[in-house]
This record gives sequence, C-alpha cells and structure tokens, in this order.
Amino acid sequence: PPTPLPVTMTRSSRKLGLALALVALVSPAVAASGVFPAGAVSGATPGLVTPARVDVQEDFKEGVDLYLRGHKEEALAKFQAVLAADPSNEEAYELWKATDAQIFNDLLVEGGEYRLVTQRLLERATIGRRERQNDPEEISKLVSSLRSTDDAIERRRIIQTLAANHGEYAVPRLLPALADAGDADWRVTAMHALTEMDTDVVQPLLAALGTEDAYQRANVAMVLGYIGDHRAAPALQYLAETDADERVQVAAGQAAMKCGASGSTLEQFLRLGDDYHFRRKNVLRDFDYSRVLWSWNGALEAHPVPRALYNNELAKRAYYDALAVDGQSVDALAGIARECTDIVSKLEFLATQGEDVDALREQADQGALAVAAGGVDAVERALAWSVVSEDVSSAIHLIRTLAEMAPAPTESLNSALDSESGALRGEAAVALGRIALRIGSAASQHVVQTLGDVAGREVVRIAVVIDANADRAAATVAALEAQGVLVNHRGNGGQGLALLSRVPGLDVLIVGDGLPDMTIDQVVVAAGKNLSTADTPVVLMTADEGLGEAWSDRVAAVSSGPDDLSALEEIFAQSLTGDRAQADALAASAAETLASLALAGNTQIDSVLTSLTGPLAHRSDAVTLPCMRALGLAGTPAELAPLAAVALDGSRSEEARVTAATAMGDIFGRNTVSVDASAGLEEVVTDGEAPLAVRRAAAMALGRLVGSDHGELVKRVRVEVRADG
Repeated sequence: PPTPLPVTMTRSSRKLGLALALVALVSPAVAASGVFPAGAVSGATPGLVTPARVDVQEDFKEGVDLYLRGHKEEALAKFQAVLAADPSNEEAYELWKATDAQIFNDLLVEGGEYRLVTQRLLERATIGRRERQNDPEEISKLVSSLRSTDDAIERRRIIQTLAANHGEYAVPRLLPALADAGDADWRVTAMHALTEMDTDVVQPLLAALGTEDAYQRANVAMVLGYIGDHRAAPALQYLAETDADERVQVAAGQAAMKCGASGSTLEQFLRLGDDYHFRRKNVLRDFDYSRVLWSWNGALEAHPVPRALYNNELAKRAYYDALAVDGQSVDALAGIARECTDIVSKLEFLATQGEDVDALREQADQGALAVAAGGVDAVERALAWSVVSEDVSSAIHLIRTLAEMAPAPTESLNSALDSESGALRGEAAVALGRIALRIGSAASQHVVQTLGDVAGREVVRIAVVIDANADRAAATVAALEAQGVLVNHRGNGGQGLALLSRVPGLDVLIVGDGLPDMTIDQVVVAAGKNLSTADTPVVLMTADEGLGEAWSDRVAAVSSGPDDLSALEEIFAQSLTGDRAQADALAASAAETLASLALAGNTQIDSVLTSLTGPLAHRSDAVTLPCMRALGLAGTPAELAPLAAVALDGSRSEEARVTAATAMGDIFGRNTVSVDASAGLEEVVTDGEAPLAVRRAAAMALGRLVGSDHGELVKRVRVEVRADG
C-alpha cells in the first residue's frame, strides 16, 4: 500500500488567504535566505520596471515613509494613487518583493481603506507571481536538486521556490515519483512538495487521478487529502465508490473526508459546477485562474484556455463528472447545456471587440450538439436557471434553442416572457410565437403584446450607479432619470458587480468613492473583466480633486457630483450605435414573427397595430419591412397614413416603398375606405423618376381601392411601345 506521509506533514484544512499570500509569495532571494528583507522599501529591482512606471514605485515608497512617520491620511492618498495608476501584476509583485512583509501586515491590521488597498495590491502581486511559472528547464533543475539533496533546509528552500515561481507547472515533473514504489524517500519528498504547493496544484492532481497506475492513483488521492481543498471532494468520493483497486478506495475515501465531502457524489459535482459557473470565490479567486486546463493522456497535458472561458470549462467538467455518476441526470445535462451556450455567447462578444476567436468558435459551436442531444427537458431546466439568475447571454441562446425544439410553450419560456429584462422578454416572445406557428396554434395575447412592444420599442439608455453615499446616489439617479435614462443603483461594490452581468446593453457605469467593501480599482478592474461591461465607460464620482486627478487616465470621466454630469451626454451619444444594432435585430425578429402569425390567420394582432406603425418613420429596413408586412395582413384604415408616408418618400429604399404600397393595397382589399385614403399614391404611379417596381406597387394598391377613378389614372400612365422609344 502507499506509504503515508508523516503526521507532521499533513493538514486537515489549508486555505490560501491574503495573509498566507505574504508567505506564499516568496521571491528566489527570500527563499534562499529563509527570511524576509529587512527595512521598509528597498526600491525597484533594476531592469524589471520600465521608466514610465517609476512613479508607481516612488509613490509607494513615499506612502510607506509617510505611514511610518504617522501621516496616515497622506499615506493612504499615495497608496490610492498607486492603484489608480493601474500597476501591472508584475509591478505589484516587484513592489511586494521589495517591501518588508511586516509593512503589509501592519497595513492589513490598520483596517478600513488601508485594508482594502493592501488586499488589492496583494491580489495583484499573487497573480504576478503566477504569471511567471511555466519554465520546464528551470523546473527540471529544481526537481533534480530536490531529489539529490539530503539537507532539510535546502529542501525547504527548493520547495518554496517551486511553489512561488512555478506552482502547477511543477506537477508533471514530480508526479512520476508517486508511482515509484522502490524509492520511498523520493516518493515522500515529492508528496510533501506537492502538499506544500497547496491549492495551486489541485487541478493537475485531479486530472492525474486518471492514471492507470493504481499505486500512483492512491498516492495522488492522498496528496489531495493532505491539501484539503474542497474542490477535490466529489472526485475523491467518486473514486472511493467506484475504483476497482481496494487501496485506492481506502485512500480516496479518507482524502474525501479531509476535503469536506458532504452529501451524495452527484450533488457535490452539481454544486461544484454551479460554483464554477458563477465564478464564486469559494472555487475561483483572482489567483485561482490559470492559463491552462489539465488532462490525462498517459501523462499530464496542459491545454491553453482563455481566461474568459476558464470557469465555463471547469464547470462543464464538473457536470460531465456528474453525468458519469448518473447518466440520466437532467441537472447534469442542463449544466452542460448552460456552459456550452455561455461559451458561445462569450466568444461572440469577444469577436465584436475585434479579437480573433475563429478557431475557438469552431470548437465551441460543436457544443450545440451536446445542447441538442441533451433533450428539451435539459434545455428547459438550463433556461429556468438562467432566468432566475438573470444570466441574460446564456438565456438568449437557450431560448433560441427551445424555439426550434420545444413541442409546446414551456414554463421557462413563459418565465422569460415575464422577466424584468427587455431582451429576455423579446426573445421569449419570438420563441413562443414561432412555436405557435410550428404547431399550428394561436399565440397568446401576452406574446402578441410583447412582440408589438419589442418591435416598436425605442432604444433606452442604461446606467448603473455604485455609490455608498446614499444622498449623492439618490440625486444622481434622479438627475439621470429626468433625462430618460434607466438607472440601477447599488450601495456597495459587491452588489454592484453582481448586477453588471445582469444588465445587458449598459451605457455607463458610475462609481462613487468611499465604497465600504471594495476599492475603486477592484470595481474598475472587475468591470473590465466582465464580458458584458468590458468596454463600458466608467465615470468616477468624487469631490476629492486629488483622487479625481489620479484616476483621470483610467476612467472615461470624473464627476464632482450629481450637478456635474455633462460628460455623460457624449458617452450616451457614442453608446447608442451598438445598442441600436442589437435592438434592431430583436425588433426585426419580433416584427417578422408578428407578420407570420398574421399570415397564419389564427392569431389576432389588432392590439399591437399602433406599435407597428411607430418604427416606420425612422428605423432600419430590417425592422420596418416586417412591420409593414404585418400591417398589410392585419392593419386597418387607421394605419394607412404612416404607410403612405413611406411609399411617397423618395429617400427611402425601393424595397421599403414597394412594401409600404403593397401593405396599403392589402388594407384597401379588406376594407371599404374613401378615395382620400390613397394619400398621394397617384403621384407615385405617375412619377417617371421613381423606380418602376415602386410605381407598379402603388398602381396595384390603387387598383384595389373601391371607388377610385381608375380610368383617369390609366390615361395618365399611357405608354406607346415604339422602336424609337
């Protein structure tokens, strides 16, 4: 059986927090000495920071000096300026390396804004350390040195260096030792090293559970148990329940308990998938993200993955693991469907930002096979989850899938129809209308009304205000709403960031200073990482001129308060272009659906006719053409005037004018109207400069008008066909 590690090497729970980051972030120089550098700030490491960024180093040094001399307000302003300068993760790492660890401890203990700023710098430093990990040659040297030395202090130094500089990338070089039954010392040393690397190595070790070597598999399970990361619990419990080797069952069962396994294996995998999907901090902190996904193919293999998709791929793995436990689990199938659609929607967004994602799209589009193969019930459940969580992007794709698959209106589609999100309401109405057409039934009036609202809806400007100053926030909201802006407000950073992914088409994000739970930097960076708000302009609201000046290069504008919102006018004007395109696409789908329902003849659309006339004067052909076709099929004489305006307008497209005249003719054919209703169509027919197709459509419309002087019009358009033209 595998040799257990000495008791002194085990830990029932190892949680990597910000305090531990002070120990985990070990530079090579520190690792060699075993102590942190003395003094406060020794300055930047030569050659690692470009001259343009020297101010970051200097501001931090000045801040530390001010803090040590008791000038805490001035020191805090300096630290805030460092974050406002948006130091790279590498620069934050260099700041950390050059600073006495006790300084960071003192700043954390200080609390308040000091704690928030310090935590943010440490987070960035931790990520900076992770960014320099994959160096196979250096890893091999360190692992060889680790195996050859008998000196305990030297071993500790090497392990610290491996952990600090290489993390997960060291696992493939250490893993073979776990299969070596003939060298107990090296095996125990390697297991100890992996254990000391803590949560950084959990993902590759989970992949390594796929090894065919039962002895190695048991040792991997034991190491995961020593680390005690709850993310490993479901995989270990599943191994304990299903592995053919009794030694593995025992090792995995004990490890699962150390990792906090609780409940059925299926439930745990489903919970894990849900946590990954929502990027919850219990499974994905900033420094938990990796550039790669690990898999086992006779050996560990690392596959690059975009950060934006990292959580989705981990969630998808968890749901596939759940499917392995229960092949009929609708929740597992629904989870897979949700991740596949979310990946596609993220890549679509990245493409709009100019990123080359074609190769990724080819792979992601194949996820549609899994979505469809999972069945209607799975897609229905995935949509229900997305509606409840206001996960708009995923929900839209799932709605469109149900529009093609569902044999009848579903509960989740009706829930989406009642959503607070206009995009979801519109997509659900289109889907329900198409289902009605496919099965030959009438669409409900709720669906018809929503389709009409979407087709005729104007683009609304949307803002989110994150501000703990209740009076200032209320005044800002009131001022924006007076300008016709839809405003959402949250009083702290956490609630505000949670809202961002649920508000599609956001035009501007307004962030107030002095948030109780986050720094301005955390909010701005998190908004930039959120796909739906990556390019949303940020306005900082502060009366502190110094803070405003420090942030002026990182935000679109700085406002002193609700009386100073002039900068928003330009922001709103620029943002309408993209939003209008999205709104037009949905409005066009809604109008097309209404036209099809009217043509089918079993759905009354009288209640939305006025809504359909609204877009005719100023919307694109994509919207107005189906609106006019629907009006032609169901309209009344009351809708003739806006149609005539399009038919007579020489600046409109030929297709628009033909469609308008045709719709008027359809209304003439169903109704007895006065000759005055022709509203100038005679001039269109006789206008020799107008396209012939437009003149013909106008003539056909007049030909259907009862009581029109047909003879007089025929005389006016008389033409003789002669060889000389």
